[in-house]
Amino acid sequence: MRLLMIMPPLLLGLTSFPISVTSQRLITHQELMNEGPTAESIAEQIGVASIDVLENDLGDLNGDGFEEFIAAIETPNVVENARERLVVIFQKQHEKWSLWKSSSACILNGEEGGVYGDPFEGIGIQDQMLHISHYGGSNWRWWVEDSYRFDGQDVILSKHSSYSGSLCDEKIEWTIDLTNGVAQCSYSLEECPEGFGNNGHLDSIPKTEEFEISKTWKITLEQRTDTILEFVSPKHGLETSL
Repeated sequence: MRLLMIMPPLLLGLTSFPISVTSQRLITHQELMNEGPTAESIAEQIGVASIDVLENDLGDLNGDGFEEFIAAIETPNVVENARERLVVIFQKQHEKWSLWKSSSACILNGEEGGVYGDPFEGIGIQDQMLHISHYGGSNWRWWVEDSYRFDGQDVILSKHSSYSGSLCDEKIEWTIDLTNGVAQCSYSLEECPEGFGNNGHLDSIPKTEEFEISKTWKITLEQRTDTILEFVSPKHGLETSL
């Protein structure tokens, strides 16, 4: 999310006469967020009684010069023993914020993070891309970030980055660039620091690999979990899926 900071002017010297300084107050981040739809309006447009906003942002996602409002929200509906979560995107039309896109498939619920609890890390728009990140695990940690772009018709998955690993064990990282048709992966073993156990191996030099993938796949924001793509690196046999 964007943060606007106001830094005080530096006093470069002292004078014996009064100095008049006229400045224009910068808009605060909270005021920027208040330009979006109200929680009541969001709830009404998605058809629920109320919502809780986890995080929100403003940014130009479709490149038309006007900002969209995006938010990760929770509704009162319970799905698989957890409150339903949605990512919603609003556009301003005729001075009113109207729902443009909505998806439950691109965000994890609050019970899917393992012992670390809620896996949701953040949501934001930067460089005309919608970024959604999650983090979780226990001894075995993981994080993922999905980046979406507007292709002229749909908001589609453009790039996926992920990490999984454990102290004194394997570390595996993937970057899958669907827009440019390139996948990168890295695998390594980590030696235990002194006092953390005997793992029987030393630090390994990471095995890294880059290979081409198809650029024809299209995964929309609304269908993020409906399509499963399997990837196997041709040289080292590392596996992952979307």
